[in-house]
Amino acid sequence: MDDMGLTADLTVAELLARWPQTAQVFLRYRMACIGCTMAPFDTLADVTTAYDLRLDLFLSELRRTIAETGPPGAGPEEGWL
Repeated sequence: MDDMGLTADLTVAELLARWPQTAQVFLRYRMACIGCTMAPFDTLADVTTAYDLRLDLFLSELRRTIAETGPPGAGPEEGWL
């Protein structure tokens, strides 16, 4: 496990719950994982295999997106609307 907890064994649903900003990575690759009924069960290793992607590169892109957008829950301040 890395220091973020982002590993190949993490499910898509767990990833998106913890770091919702990573949805953009799935969309960039035109992956149907967002809203998929298998998201609670499929790991990142599973989906990269299914989409014929390199796991190491996909994890790197997820980590980069998280680093660029901030920690879990980072976003607009409460009451910004």
